Amino acid sequence: MSTAINTFYKFIVKKFNIFSEFLYDDLIKNPLMQERRFFNKNKDSLAGEYPYERAEKISKMIKRLGTSSKGLTYMDRFRQLVTAIGNTLGYVRMIRNASLKDNANLIKYLPRALDEIRFEDVANELNIAGETMEAVKMFDMSIRLLFKQADDANDYLRMIVKNFDGIMEQENLAHLRFFYIIIPAMTLNYIDHLQKGKERINKRNNNNIDAFISDDGFPLGVAYLLKILNQTEQFNSLNWFKSMQHKYEKDKQQTMMRVNAPQIKTKTGVG
Repeated sequence: MSTAINTFYKFIVKKFNIFSEFLYDDLIKNPLMQERRFFNKNKDSLAGEYPYERAEKISKMIKRLGTSSKGLTYMDRFRQLVTAIGNTLGYVRMIRNASLKDNANLIKYLPRALDEIRFEDVANELNIAGETMEAVKMFDMSIRLLFKQADDANDYLRMIVKNFDGIMEQENLAHLRFFYIIIPAMTLNYIDHLQKGKERINKRNNNNIDAFISDDGFPLGVAYLLKILNQTEQFNSLNWFKSMQHKYEKDKQQTMMRVNAPQIKTKTGVG
C-alpha cells in the first residue's frame, strides 16, 4: 500500500513542477501580478468581489497566447493539469476507502484488546519455545499489522498534504503566490469545458465519444493546491462565487427584460 501511495506522490510532484513552470512564465505571472494589484487597490469600490469581466479578460488574454495541435489553449492545459492532480487525490481516496473496508472485514472479529496484548510475553512466561514461539511471534505481528493498516489508511491524504509543508517559504517558488488570482479565469474555462462535454452527449454518428457530465478532479485539485500553498483565505477574499451569483442574477434579469419587451410593445400598441 505504501508503495502505491509513494508512486502517486511522485506523480503529483511531477505535475506540481509543471504547474510551477506555468506560473513562472512572465506572460502568465505579470498579468496575474497586475490583477492582484488591481483588486487590492479597488477592493472597497468593488464591494470586495472580484469582477467577472476581469476574469474573462485574463481568460481571453491567455487564449491569445496560442493553441496546441489539438486546439487546446494554455488555460485548457493548465486546467487539465490541475484536474490530473485532483484525479490522483481522488484515486488515493478510493484506495483509502478500499483499504478501510478490507481491514474492517479482517478485524471485525478481533477485539481491540488484542492490540494491547503481546502473546509472546505470555508464551515466555509459559516457557514456550521452538516453532510454537515463532508462530506466536508471527501472530502478534499479524494482529498489529492489521490494526496499523487501518490507522494508516486514514492518513494517506493528510500525508500527501503534509509533505508540501513550508513550500511557500522557498524563495524560488515565490511566483506560486499568484495562483489564487488565476482561479476565477480558470473556473470560466472549466464551465465552458463542462458545457462542451454535456453538449456532446446528444450528438450522433459517434461524435459523443468524448461526452461527459462531470469532471470532479478539477475542484478537488484546486482545493488541494490552495491548501498546500496556504492561499485558501486569499481566494475566499475574492468572493468569487458571490460575484458569479450576482452576475447570474443580472444576466437573468436582462434576459427576462428582453423576453418581455415584445409583449410590452404589443400591449401598448408600440411598433
